[in-house]
Amino acid sequence: MTSLFIPSHDRLGVRVFTAALTPEEMQRDKASLILRLLGDPDLDPAYVELFDVGDLSDIGLAGFLSEGLDVRDVALDPDRALLQGLKGPVLVLLSKALHGRAVTLTLDPRLNLIGTYTEDRQTVHFEPLPNAAAEGVLTPPYLPSPPPQRPTLAFRLLGVALVLVALVALWLALG
Repeated sequence: MTSLFIPSHDRLGVRVFTAALTPEEMQRDKASLILRLLGDPDLDPAYVELFDVGDLSDIGLAGFLSEGLDVRDVALDPDRALLQGLKGPVLVLLSKALHGRAVTLTLDPRLNLIGTYTEDRQTVHFEPLPNAAAEGVLTPPYLPSPPPQRPTLAFRLLGVALVLVALVALWLALG
């Protein structure tokens, strides 16, 4: 069995494996199959894809990685012919499946690592708002203090009832 170390700082990694699986295995519960193939029970299967390349129809595996997972075309170019030529089941592991942990995966012998790529996540850049009303500092509105609360009718009736109960209890105790 082969092992594969993935460091904790690798949060945007995309690893592509071929998977020598039978059609019957591909029909079974993929989440448990993925955990067995990668040898880590703490993986999040939501960030692991196991599928047959033939299911991608026209876009192919390179298109799936580029359009579906934001891997830059420049990173895929050296392996494009290999990726487009793959047939059968493939497993795509995103580093997000590891929850930021450093992990040494014990790979099933049916897996073969094809390539490691990185998702292209653009940093967010905020432009200043064009309207002059968007400038300055917001101050909270002045809220007047709430008026003093007066006892409600229900509270008054409860007080009268308590006094009556106390008087009846006193009358029974003395009488």
